[in-house]
Amino acid sequence: MLAFGLVSFALSGTLAIVTYSLVRASLISDRKEAAMRQAYTNARAVRTRLSTDDRNLTTFLAALQLDASGDVLLQRQGRWYSSSVRTDRSLLPSSLRQTVEQGHAARQVAPTSGAPVLAVGVPVAAVDATYFEITSLEDLDRTLQTLATSLLLAAVAAAAAGALTGAFVSRSVVRPLRTISSVATEIVAGHSDARLVATGDPDLEPLAESFNGMIDDLEERARREARFASDVAHDLRGPLTALSAAVNVVHHRRSDLPPEAAHAVDLLDQQVLAFNQLVLDLLEISRFESGTAQLQTREVVVADLVRAVVTERPAPIAIDSSAAPTARAVVDPRRLHQVLTNLFDNADNYAGGTTLVTIRPAETGGGPGVRIVVDDAGPGVGMEERTTVFDRFNRGRGGLAPGAPRGSGLGLALAAQHVALHRGRIWVEDAPTGGARFVVEFPTVPFAQPPSGPEELG
Repeated sequence: MLAFGLVSFALSGTLAIVTYSLVRASLISDRKEAAMRQAYTNARAVRTRLSTDDRNLTTFLAALQLDASGDVLLQRQGRWYSSSVRTDRSLLPSSLRQTVEQGHAARQVAPTSGAPVLAVGVPVAAVDATYFEITSLEDLDRTLQTLATSLLLAAVAAAAAGALTGAFVSRSVVRPLRTISSVATEIVAGHSDARLVATGDPDLEPLAESFNGMIDDLEERARREARFASDVAHDLRGPLTALSAAVNVVHHRRSDLPPEAAHAVDLLDQQVLAFNQLVLDLLEISRFESGTAQLQTREVVVADLVRAVVTERPAPIAIDSSAAPTARAVVDPRRLHQVLTNLFDNADNYAGGTTLVTIRPAETGGGPGVRIVVDDAGPGVGMEERTTVFDRFNRGRGGLAPGAPRGSGLGLALAAQHVALHRGRIWVEDAPTGGARFVVEFPTVPFAQPPSGPEELG
């Protein structure tokens, strides 16, 4: 819009300046030529009169043919005569007087306190006189001012029209990009069926086809990778089960082993357990990636479900459900159990344990909801990590500290996926006690997001 407006204003302004200059020059030139012709005619009449009778010159000068705003000055033998009391020789430019007194006719536009005047001088040598006419250019000045105002308004109107044209054109050009951005945002949000449609526009159809083809290829590649990860994790379960059984057999005979061997068996048992948990997490992730993860929902009392998870923990955890003691929700108990377990494990491993679990009512995008707040005793999570902490294989700064438990970095990522499957959200903020506060919020009744259809390119 700015470019179109400026270009339009520059072009229309240039045209206005050129037009004004040409019209002004033409009008002034015509006025000067007409004044010179009239001055020569009147000068001949003055010469004839002075040759025969020099009485009543003032009356004679007033009777000469002039414009309504014109006056006459006559200088003869050192005396000045005027056709009007409002005009005297002070209005004549000195350069014009000198030129005429030297025997040359001349004309000159002179500024005054009001409108400019056009002064014309003609020498009358036969009677030893100089003849001058002074004409006001006030009407011409008003005409030029009106012309300048009209041209300026036209330039402004042209600039506004150019800006509006620029807005229309740029909107038409940018609309497909906005549509692409909107569709891309929907795809990132999980609506993988969103596509572009260019109806009847031959210029946009190749763009829509290329974009949709790219999305289809990426989706197919993601499905292949998800199937590969799922197949690998599934194939690992067989050998892992056999290895776990063998380690258990050896572990039962631990008392018969030398101390060094017993210690090695303990380490192997821990690694097998961690490996088994990693495989289970990878299988769960692959289900999310392939889109096969489904909710097995039933109605539960949220506070009772939280207490059931807390009772499984080795250390007691305080629960505050006074704000929503009987709040009920339709959830997948297994997935919500996994979310809370992962949050408690994260607090135990990196934040000194969970200090308080609070259950509150909430309003979500799908209507009434429930909020579960988990506070820990750790140092908190920095602003720069509050989003990336839910990424896969991201263990944060706490996981890099010396002596920190080794983890896969999938716990919080899985928790976020489980919550998203419930059409909820999870985030981290500062707890009042100084630690981190993980907040889980979801609607009491899961709602189905309507599938996103193709968007049209305008």
